[in-house]
Amino acid sequence: MSTVQATYLGWEALAHRPDCRRPAWEVDVRTERGGRDLRSYSDDERRKHSCPDEDCTHGNTFDRITVRIVCRSCGLAHLISGEETGRTSAEVKHLGYGMEPRRAAGLYLWPGEPWLAYGRAVSDEPHDFLVTRERVERVTAADVVGEIGQGRGKRGGVVWSAVAVPTPEGQYGVGPVRWSQAIEDLRSVAAAAKWIAAQVGDAS
Repeated sequence: MSTVQATYLGWEALAHRPDCRRPAWEVDVRTERGGRDLRSYSDDERRKHSCPDEDCTHGNTFDRITVRIVCRSCGLAHLISGEETGRTSAEVKHLGYGMEPRRAAGLYLWPGEPWLAYGRAVSDEPHDFLVTRERVERVTAADVVGEIGQGRGKRGGVVWSAVAVPTPEGQYGVGPVRWSQAIEDLRSVAAAAKWIAAQVGDAS
């Protein structure tokens, strides 16, 4: 399970040409099976495939995947290719990204991945949220004012923690955005959002 920062931050948006009148991407994927035979490039045994993954199944060949992204309006195209090691399809509720943000305490809460259903660790809530002041088209590090995370209390019940006030050298958090304020053992997402709103207000 990835963190909510990994869900929203660090992704590169593909830009259209400045004069594009109807920006929209058409995306297609092609997979070439056995796309390259490494043995055909050299007779030197040392240059044949050697993979540190002992469970590797592709030997001296691998499948190549190419993603073609085209805008018919401005005529810009991107080709992205590489070795295919796996591809999955999922609903946005399993990714978090693509879902509508929640509104709480005057802030917007952007959901991450849902909590995994292991034993007693079952919850319909996402595992964590990024928090912004404004509703934005695309969440960036500059927009984020807090983060909310799910955990388990002493008796196994759901509790929430929160961090707020982004600070480059902050002592809290994991990821590209660090935080100067933190709190644990909150009873609800709403309580966490209210706490973040108070910290952000104090810092402004």
